[in-house]
Amino acid sequence: MNFLKRFLLVVSIFCILIFIVSLFLPSSLKIERSNLINSRASLIFKQINDLKKWKEWSVWGQKDITIYKDDAFSNPSSGEGAQFHWESENEDVGEGFMKITKSITNKQIDYVVDFGMGETQGSMTLLEKDDNVEVIWSFYVDFGFNPISKFFGLFMEDYIIKDYDQGLKNLKSYVESLPQIDGSKVEVKRLDKIQWYLSVRDTINQMQMNNIHGKLYQEISEFMEGQNIKSVSAPIMFYHFWSDSIIDIEAGIPLKDSIFVENARIKLNKIDTGNVLTASHFGPYERLPETYYSINEWMRKNEVEVIGAPWEVYITDPAVESNPQKWETQIFFPIN
Repeated sequence: MNFLKRFLLVVSIFCILIFIVSLFLPSSLKIERSNLINSRASLIFKQINDLKKWKEWSVWGQKDITIYKDDAFSNPSSGEGAQFHWESENEDVGEGFMKITKSITNKQIDYVVDFGMGETQGSMTLLEKDDNVEVIWSFYVDFGFNPISKFFGLFMEDYIIKDYDQGLKNLKSYVESLPQIDGSKVEVKRLDKIQWYLSVRDTINQMQMNNIHGKLYQEISEFMEGQNIKSVSAPIMFYHFWSDSIIDIEAGIPLKDSIFVENARIKLNKIDTGNVLTASHFGPYERLPETYYSINEWMRKNEVEVIGAPWEVYITDPAVESNPQKWETQIFFPIN
């Protein structure tokens, strides 16, 4: 009995000491880390404002990529109100919730994160500096009067700093590897000669996009071989309509001149003379959307009016050049 009393007394004194010490500990923790990225604010913003894109650079994604499932995100997954829920068997990732609370285009996002121990606040701010953008990543948590949380905060700082520094390094590496299209690489010119081509137009869904190019080009090529028709330049692809569910595409192979064609699917078409805006994408095809985004930003800033479907010209043949980083794709937009 005396042992139990002594034990309870020691525990009580220990708890009192912890409480007294906690009174002198900070009641909040704020961390701020930064890194310079050689890119445009608009391109960086797209990677941080869409929670689905965090898997490309976040430390969480490196620890357990399986948390980035489509049903883990709200729809839309970007902008103010976007949410992300995750569960992981990895103890360093665990279970949590994230929500963007504020989004200022090309400048900043604010968000809250809950790892199961209450919400913490975070923000990512973009400051343009000459040819670079400084990305400032901030973290803030209020412990209140909770002594356990205050002691936990003593060990939290080093852990968070390490993850934030690595996350910013990953973001820098990823963004700088993306196609960097800017005004100096976008060209407005005039097409003075009609370009004839044989094409197949089809309406497909997103699941069919992976192998549709090869199928359509093979169909046209086999017809041309049977008719002894020669192509004169790289194949092309028009995108007449694009949504989350339906894509209206037209694959074409250029010809030297107009010919007579009698076929149920393969048609003779032409690219008329006129003004176009064009830029080249260098790299894998899956990164073409980044180049389109950059071109669209350029057109928006310069108030360019598009008057028809854009098309791509596949300058590099993947069968000849195996390195995707060296693939060149020219993109054209017909304009006024």
